[in-house]
Amino acid sequence: MSAAGFDLYVPGDSWLHRVDARVKLAFVVGALALLLVWSNLALFVVALGLIHLALASAGVPGARLARVWRTLAPFLLLIVLLWPLFNRGGTPVLLEAGPLRITGRALLGGVAAALRIAALSFVFVLWLSTTDQRQIVRGFVRLGLPFGLGMALTIALRFIPTFAGVFQTVSDAQQARGLVLTGGALRRARAMIPILIAALVTVLRLSEQLGWTLEARAFGAPVPRTTLHDLAMRPVDWLLLVLVAGGAGVLLWLSLTAGLGRGLLWPVV
Repeated sequence: MSAAGFDLYVPGDSWLHRVDARVKLAFVVGALALLLVWSNLALFVVALGLIHLALASAGVPGARLARVWRTLAPFLLLIVLLWPLFNRGGTPVLLEAGPLRITGRALLGGVAAALRIAALSFVFVLWLSTTDQRQIVRGFVRLGLPFGLGMALTIALRFIPTFAGVFQTVSDAQQARGLVLTGGALRRARAMIPILIAALVTVLRLSEQLGWTLEARAFGAPVPRTTLHDLAMRPVDWLLLVLVAGGAGVLLWLSLTAGLGRGLLWPVV
């Protein structure tokens, strides 16, 4: 698979693509705050369902979402398995053997933690899948962030999937040339060395090309920058911003005062 195939952005003209980048950033901030405060299984499932519906309405391919799930699956499974080992409280006791004590509540807590990580990840997938790099930079700059910092943050967000794509491409090429990645852990670690070296060389070349591109576009020049495609809030964007900010604010207030989403199995403690 090419490195470009790991880019999360999906070009399109859906309603989510047309929403102002600052409104989507407000949604990301509000969603992160709620997901970090909540600990309820049902709310995490609902959040994941709503995010997937929004992604489907934006035309994001199901294969791309499945790839995200496959990437997250090992980490989510590890969370579910390790959580009961470190959280031994609660009832009922499902297994107790010496120092090992696994309870039903601890197991559900691990599932809830895994679902929280998944929901947090897909919030960023929703943002990066429907917002191109130019809009992200302009959104941060219009909010007062210096252009250089906005560009650095955007490049960091965009190049994470690019680096993953480079590593996968190099790995496939090396295996096609006879590299064997099976065997014990030490053998596999040694076999990864040529992949890492080739990937590092490729990344350095990409970095050099990126530097040339920024220089060709006069990045860092001591003159006022002009913008070909600037952001402009439409009436529907203002309406969505009010709904997002108001809804997130009310839910966060209820979470902090009334315990909404704080129960593991019930929405309210």
